Amino acid sequence: MGSTTEDWLAAHPRVMLFWLPTYCPRANPIERAFGDVHDCCTRNHQRNRLPDLVADLEDRLHLNGPWKYKLSDLYDEPAVTTAVEKIAAEERAKVAA
Repeated sequence: MGSTTEDWLAAHPRVMLFWLPTYCPRANPIERAFGDVHDCCTRNHQRNRLPDLVADLEDRLHLNGPWKYKLSDLYDEPAVTTAVEKIAAEERAKVAA
């Protein structure tokens, strides 16, 4: 059972690991989509029927899904990449120890 996450990712090249800050909703496309849906569809409980709510949610996600969000160029800076790789290496070393 010596399989690791890295082994699994290596065996599944179509899956890409995507690092996000621990908590930063503006940088997390899923959080942005859910926040948008809440602000525009579920806040104030204005829908009286479940089918209406579901239709509004589907329309909103289709219009403004997480795929439209682009990370800031900051995430592509070499210094940021180096820092994230260093943190990941430190965490792997802790687990291995």
